[in-house]
Amino acid sequence: MSVRRSTPVPSVLITGTTSGVGRALLEHYDHAGSAVISVNRRRVPQLESRHPRVRFEHADVRSPEAVEALFDRLVRDRQLPTVLILNAGINRVDNDETFQLPSFREVVDTNLYGVLAFVAALTRLPPGPVARHVVAISSMANYVGNPYGLGYHASKRALTSCFDVWSQMYSGSDLVFQQVMLGPVPTTIYDMGEHFPAWVRRTKDAFSGSLDGAVQAITQLAQTRKKKLVYPKRAVPLYVGMYLGQSLVPGLFRGRKTLNAQPRRPVPKSE
Repeated sequence: MSVRRSTPVPSVLITGTTSGVGRALLEHYDHAGSAVISVNRRRVPQLESRHPRVRFEHADVRSPEAVEALFDRLVRDRQLPTVLILNAGINRVDNDETFQLPSFREVVDTNLYGVLAFVAALTRLPPGPVARHVVAISSMANYVGNPYGLGYHASKRALTSCFDVWSQMYSGSDLVFQQVMLGPVPTTIYDMGEHFPAWVRRTKDAFSGSLDGAVQAITQLAQTRKKKLVYPKRAVPLYVGMYLGQSLVPGLFRGRKTLNAQPRRPVPKSE
C-alpha cells in the first residue's frame, strides 16, 4: 500500500534537528520546498552546509529569554512559521541507584519547559490571519514509563496534559495545538537498551515503526486540526500489555532492582 504524500506547508519551525526525527523532518520539509527554520542548541556545520536554504537559529530552548528573542527576530523578519514542530528532547538515567535531581531537571527543562517556552511566546502574539499549528512530539512513555528514566516519563506526561488543555481551550482559533504520541522509532535518543535482556530489545524492535513513517505521520497531522496521533499504531498493544501487566503483577517493571540487577534497598528487619 502506498503512503499518501503530504503537500508542502509554506513555512515550518523545527526544534532539535541535529539527529533523529527532527533531522528527518528538516530534510523532508526542505526537499518539499517549505521555508524551514531549524532551532538547535549547538551548531552542526555539515548539516548547515547541506541545507543552505534553511534558516538555522541557535537557541537554548530551556531559556524563555532565548526563545522570546527568537520570536522577536522572526516577527521583525516577517518569518513567523505556519507550523511549529517542537521536537527537541533528551533522556537520561536519573532514577537508578539513587534519584539524581540534576539529571531529572535537565530532562524536564528540555522536554517540557523547552516546549512551554514556545507556547508562552506564541500565545502572547496577537491573533493572525492564518492558522498556526503547534505540534508537540510526546511519547507513549507517558502512559507506561521507564522507571529508570523518570524525567522522560514525567516530562512527556505533563506535556500531554498541557496540550490536551490547550487543544480544547484554543479550539476553532488561529492556534491549533496537536501532539504525536511517538512509540518505538529508531533514533539516537538514549533508551537504556543495553541494560535489558535481549528479548526485551527484540520485542521492542518487533513493535517499532520507521523513521520515514514517523515523518509522514507528523507532516500529515500538521495539515489537519486533529488533536492527537499515535505512531506506530502497531505499538499500541505493547503499551496496553505493559500497562495491564503493571496493574496486575506487583513489581513488574517498577525498578525494584537497579540496572545492575542489584536489590534496591534491604527490607527493614523490624518488618
